[in-house]
Amino acid sequence: MESQDAPRSVLYVEDDPTLRGILAEILSTSPALDVVAAVATPGEALEVARTSSIDVALLDLALGEGELTGIELGIRLRELRADMGIVIMSQHVVPDFISHLPDRYRGGWSFIAKTADLRARKLAEILVATANGLNIVDPEILAARKQTSGDPVEALSARQREIMSLAAAGRDANAIAAELHLAPGSVRQELSKAYAVLVPEPTPGTDLRTSAVLAYLRATHPRRTGA
Repeated sequence: MESQDAPRSVLYVEDDPTLRGILAEILSTSPALDVVAAVATPGEALEVARTSSIDVALLDLALGEGELTGIELGIRLRELRADMGIVIMSQHVVPDFISHLPDRYRGGWSFIAKTADLRARKLAEILVATANGLNIVDPEILAARKQTSGDPVEALSARQREIMSLAAAGRDANAIAAELHLAPGSVRQELSKAYAVLVPEPTPGTDLRTSAVLAYLRATHPRRTGA
């Protein structure tokens, strides 16, 4: 049985090479951590996870156009190792995605702000705790959620607001992609992220597109929707 004092093996995924180098160096200074790999893409991360024993993964939320998000990658990693801890790092506010994960995956997920104090000791404590099955949400994220809770549109990225505006006008993903000169798959990914923000706790049978469009319209045109 692995000792609780043994260093936790870490997989770090960040598409920004400068930040990846800086934070990988910070992580390597902690005796509580063993950085197995610091990679740029979800594909590389999955390959490492298939060939190495990883206790916890530190994942940037946005990993590049057309790539899996950090949350999607985290789920794929958990499919490879059910007890792997997943720590999502982002500068954006994200709804309570943990409650929407399959029951077997809900333990051992944490969320930290990319703008937080990234000292080795703090990161190590979060990574080790998450590897042990705990869920930690950075106080900065909680504070940001409270500030934006009254207007979910504020939690959308500029691109997601642009896409939702076109969706509210009746465009489907292919039409939106053509108008914005994007790949249809990228538009669908952004729509899925926007739906999660606008409809954070859908009831069974909910039509997410319709509910998200209504939520978007209520927030942007309250008088027209009776809000």
